Amino acid sequence: MLSNFRSFAQSPLALIIIVLLVLAFAMTGAGGIFTGSGTAVVVVGNEQVSQRELATAFEREVTRLQQQNPDITREMAREEGVASQVLQQQITFAALAARAHDLGLEISDAAIVREAAEIPAFRNPVTERFDPDTMRSALQRVGITEDQFANDIEGDLLRTQLIRTLAGLADVPDQIAATRYLVAQEQRRMSALILDASTADEIADPTEAELQAFVAETPGQNGQPLFTRPEFRGITLVRFQLDDFIRDVAIDETVLRETYDYQVETNQIGTPALRSFTQLTTPDQASAEAAADRLANGETPQAVALDLGLETPLVQDNVQRHEVPDTQLADTIFAMTQDETRAVEGRFGWSAVVVTFAEDATIPSFEDEREALQAEAARAQAMDDMYAAISAFEAARADGASLEAAAESTGTPLEIFQPLAQNSFDESLQFDPERYQSLAPEILPVAFEQVEGFAIDLRSYNETDFFTLRVDTIVPSRPFELDEVREQAENRWRAIQVDTQLQARAEDALAQLEAGDDLELVSLTAGGRTESSTLIRGQTAGGFTRAAVSAAFTMSPGEYQLLPVAEGRYLILTVDEILPANIATAPAADLAGIERDLSDELGNDVIFATREFLLRDYGITDASIDNRLYSLAIGETDPSSPQ
Repeated sequence: MLSNFRSFAQSPLALIIIVLLVLAFAMTGAGGIFTGSGTAVVVVGNEQVSQRELATAFEREVTRLQQQNPDITREMAREEGVASQVLQQQITFAALAARAHDLGLEISDAAIVREAAEIPAFRNPVTERFDPDTMRSALQRVGITEDQFANDIEGDLLRTQLIRTLAGLADVPDQIAATRYLVAQEQRRMSALILDASTADEIADPTEAELQAFVAETPGQNGQPLFTRPEFRGITLVRFQLDDFIRDVAIDETVLRETYDYQVETNQIGTPALRSFTQLTTPDQASAEAAADRLANGETPQAVALDLGLETPLVQDNVQRHEVPDTQLADTIFAMTQDETRAVEGRFGWSAVVVTFAEDATIPSFEDEREALQAEAARAQAMDDMYAAISAFEAARADGASLEAAAESTGTPLEIFQPLAQNSFDESLQFDPERYQSLAPEILPVAFEQVEGFAIDLRSYNETDFFTLRVDTIVPSRPFELDEVREQAENRWRAIQVDTQLQARAEDALAQLEAGDDLELVSLTAGGRTESSTLIRGQTAGGFTRAAVSAAFTMSPGEYQLLPVAEGRYLILTVDEILPANIATAPAADLAGIERDLSDELGNDVIFATREFLLRDYGITDASIDNRLYSLAIGETDPSSPQ
């Protein structure tokens, strides 16, 4: 983690993100990242996480997740704990900032200037160098003062000082990496005697009395006998399912076309235009035209620049229009074709430009997008229709109507199910996969929590749908009669007999091996087979399962161990030889990777321990969080407001 942090923090992308974060906080009206003027969700020492700051951070994280999966909503993010993770992250940052101030750490003005000079947004688009005027313009566009920005940079640098100090603690000595390599690459040559059901002696049929006792006494889950008939419940169910409403939706063609036009205008569909170009900045129009003529005649930009005394050519590859800072220059470049050369006057002066690659925007036609537009519009309309139906149904219930009466008065489908088990089996123990998918995952478990005769409040399920139900009948659980489960009981009884036989045989074989008998000879008398393999930790092969290999690396050569691999399968394991790894032949890349992994692991431990210490030191607990402001920040209903 720390190595990734170091690399990222040194990249231009990280600096751009830092600036964007700072500007985002400024746009919300906050001051420094942890010293904003908003009411604090939590106070850590002399720092705080304000409601606005938390809301901005949560919104930013939701946007990032939506870029990976557009179907993710803020509600889903909250349900998955994203808001809580963001809050904990902000608390950690606040704790680091507070401790930095407590330690008297300070950042010099020169350091702040150096940091600002590395931010691409503050570079002159012509000279590509840091320019105070460009910086002031960028800050003014988002309404933030130089002092505010300096305070934010100072806070970032203070936290970075602490992070770098912690990162230094995560350096791993070479010997530790070498030790891990030797442990990971050590091999063990192992052998095993395997006994399974295929070698068992024939089992005699059970008597009626044996089966009767087996059915009555064999334990299962929750202390109940294994052969117990489950409880069944009959229910009346009302569901509001989005798919049902989508089937009835008809979308006006005008709406589809308006949506298409909006998505085209906002670049939500299609691919953007791209240009690669080389730009020579010139002092005047004449120089630009002269340079453009020479470029058009095949001279290289470097040669033209050198001959005319111009600055090093600026090369841009595969950029979109908005990525060219000079909008006037961008308009001309994106009107040019591949290999075209022009003298161009931009907002900051004249340039000679040659376009080396041109790809125009591709916009799918309305007909190409119709199906997707139809689906999106239908889903939105169906959602509105479903909520309207729910509102009418719930209004009827609020007036005292039963499920049946409310369903009839509002035209809502009503479903009645004869008694079902919680896994959706019916009383004849028949299984219907479609019924299972429809009820068992979310609805039936709720039914088995209710008392008989009372309808429950409407509940959500399947992310988009809602249901309410009433338990009409309860058929209690009872032990099966023998005739109901004779075949299953006999099969289970026989499997246990086989396992018992093999276990006894395996224990006898182990005693023989520990007495010094040969493995192959014992396998003949025990009726099993032998296998051998040479493996490292974590590998498997043949009958050597992960558990068996793990056990082998705890054993000494010549030692035997009996392992029950599964019911009716036993393995007697021995280690024939330990084959140490040779550090002298270890690939350098493998050792480097191990060092990185160890550094990350140690870094995680250091960061976690530091965070826990700081939170304890500042007395931060769950009670320190203002839950009302937290709920407001992440878009939940104010818990203190009347419902």
